[in-house]
Amino acid sequence: MFVLFLTAQLDTLDRVAAVVDDKAIWLSDVDEKAIMYAAMYGIPPQQIPQLRREVLQQMINTELLYLKIREDTTIHVTPEEIERAIDMQIQQIKGNLSDEEFAKKLKEAGFTLESYRRFLREEIKKTLYIQKYVEWKIKPKIKVEEKEIEEAYRRLADSLATPPEFKLAVISLMVKPSASVEQEYYAKAKRIYQQLKKGAKWEEMVQKYSDDRQSAQMGGDLGIVPKNALPPDFVREIERTPEGSYTKPLRGTQGYHIFYVKAKRDDAFLLAHILVKVAPGEKDVSRTMKKAKNIIKKLKAGYSFSKLAERYSDDVVSRQNGGEIGWISARNLPPDIVEKLKKAKPGQIVGPIVSPDGTVINIFKVLDVQEGQKPTKEQIRQILLNRKIEEELNKLIEEAKKDYYVKIYI
Repeated sequence: MFVLFLTAQLDTLDRVAAVVDDKAIWLSDVDEKAIMYAAMYGIPPQQIPQLRREVLQQMINTELLYLKIREDTTIHVTPEEIERAIDMQIQQIKGNLSDEEFAKKLKEAGFTLESYRRFLREEIKKTLYIQKYVEWKIKPKIKVEEKEIEEAYRRLADSLATPPEFKLAVISLMVKPSASVEQEYYAKAKRIYQQLKKGAKWEEMVQKYSDDRQSAQMGGDLGIVPKNALPPDFVREIERTPEGSYTKPLRGTQGYHIFYVKAKRDDAFLLAHILVKVAPGEKDVSRTMKKAKNIIKKLKAGYSFSKLAERYSDDVVSRQNGGEIGWISARNLPPDIVEKLKKAKPGQIVGPIVSPDGTVINIFKVLDVQEGQKPTKEQIRQILLNRKIEEELNKLIEEAKKDYYVKIYI
């Protein structure tokens, strides 16, 4: 919840990300939102650069909408409405924390309650103007006919159905590469590091060698990464690496990372990286699969799943809970696993299953199942209404682009 505070006051790392009319959108504000969304939806750090671009476009569109709507002098938002909306948002963020606990979290992020209210005020004002415009100017002229709803229901009901959910426990076995395989990939990462230290161009090395192809398209850029999102040994190495230089290869769960340290601050780093993925060999997979099959035999013989998870699983978090990982949506699982779980009844074992990248073998226990549900016709009506509203807002954005200056710098 409080990840949104991690990048407050990023003055040492800040620069202008875009300009709309005469207003600057700062990179720190973009990264703050991106990191918040990443935390909420479990997006890994290497995907934050793409998320950052999406967040920036969203912020630009909001600013354009606000400017265009302010041209309509019949739309008004009062200070009292803004303050009430701020109160509601703060209460949502605060949750079950006491006033003292909430004040402590704010202080850690560099805010007082009043300064945080000021921080929220401008964005909430824009949101309220857009909401009022939608209610007063767009919704009254939109009609969703019954015939549209019926046709859309026939066409969309299956694709819009909520997916099944599975309550699972898991025993996860990491496929650990042999010493020779590990040494092969470490030697590759070390050669890349040595070339960089000798003056090789970072951008060229990223394009040529990084296995994180998504970030490689942006020079390996990871944006602003909070320290608490990194392992302690990564933080220690980055701390002692000068700004503008490179860390030695660091072993992560996927392989070896070489970080380009662009800038540092007390609670975050501005980083780019080259990733050399370590792919276990066939013998490594076979060795781990043999171990997984032995665990399956024990389960069939009546051994406790939770006890075996505590003993064998390499997933530290779920291991502490006897392997339980709670409810998982089918959307968050590979299709082949979903099909196997659908066929299982509560209490049954599914697996062993090798992950697509060959680095993990999982044994699942199905604890419970919730079937997916089709949307109601009222939900379909709301979807159609929202689509028509979005179309009208997009038209307004396109008009605003003709009237207002927009320049993107990242």
